[in-house]
Amino acid sequence: MTRAALFEKAGAPLRIADVEVSGPGPGEVVVDVRATGVCHSDVGVFSGKLPSPLPLVLGHEGAGVVSSVGADVTELAVGDHVVLTWLASCGTCYYCQRAEQHLCGRPRTMLGAHTMPDGSTRMSIDGAPLRQFCGLGTFSQRTVVPAGAAIKIPDEVPMASAALLGCGVLTGFGAAVKTGGVRVGDSVAVIGCGGVGLNAVQGARIAGATTVIAIDLHPERLALATELGATHTLMASPDVVNQVQKLTGRRGADIVVEVAGRHETVNQAVAMTRRGGTAVLVGAAPGVAIDEVFNNVVMSGKTVKGCLYGSAHVKSDIPQLVNLYQRGALLLDQLVTATFGFADIGEAVDYCAAENGARAVVVA
Repeated sequence: MTRAALFEKAGAPLRIADVEVSGPGPGEVVVDVRATGVCHSDVGVFSGKLPSPLPLVLGHEGAGVVSSVGADVTELAVGDHVVLTWLASCGTCYYCQRAEQHLCGRPRTMLGAHTMPDGSTRMSIDGAPLRQFCGLGTFSQRTVVPAGAAIKIPDEVPMASAALLGCGVLTGFGAAVKTGGVRVGDSVAVIGCGGVGLNAVQGARIAGATTVIAIDLHPERLALATELGATHTLMASPDVVNQVQKLTGRRGADIVVEVAGRHETVNQAVAMTRRGGTAVLVGAAPGVAIDEVFNNVVMSGKTVKGCLYGSAHVKSDIPQLVNLYQRGALLLDQLVTATFGFADIGEAVDYCAAENGARAVVVA
């Protein structure tokens, strides 16, 4: 039995209740969740913009401590500190063999059906199954996940900061460095500086970009972007493409990372990318389209790339990000701009929905 925040109806308040959590099956671990970030995807489901089967335990950006391990689990032990991820790839399919683990079909069940990879769930209430968002359900004080979804980290990494590695940091950093392929000397523009976009800024800085332009509607986020590595900040506006061109020798940016996910910002991202450059789309929502593909993409030789989860290989990328954090290159603590107790998890969702700060984190 554990406490969890139940999402039962779009727009209705989360209901904190006692839920049953089963023991771990073969290849699974039980994790006591010590911290969970509130991501824009959680808010999208909560608001009804992203349809989902209900009832559901939201949350997919978490960190905690392993409290039990199932049969055949050899890489984790009770007491290990872990970051949770929905990308528990199979390791054997066509995509995994091509080092494209982020495209593996196995975690897509977790992402789409919000269950374990076999379609079942380990949470229930009054005998009825509860789905776990992205197969994790970190808006709970305890959860059961595939062992591959729990990545061991050093004990000294603060849980609130570690939780962000599971989604916002991994996605944003990877969008710039892995999907976008930012190189030393590049110019980079990032549209949307929430929890993901700020880490695209960090990734660009760490990869050696000499011009990093952060674009957002909120001055406090732009100030944080400067702290994290932006060399220039721009308020979002209809004229922002022209402003980016002025900052890049009238060429446009080598790499543009679009995180806002709106029709106008996606088209601005393509427009502010230089000829032959790359526009990376992270936040585009269903129905968002690129206008005038022939003129805006084909005739200018641009590459438009979709970015799923920062093109991550979590078993290697998360330890590398932890190493960057411990060396002082990757800033995590600064991203935790508000913390909430578990009883106030609804306020944390409201904080995120209002586009405040970088990340709200719920701590045990």
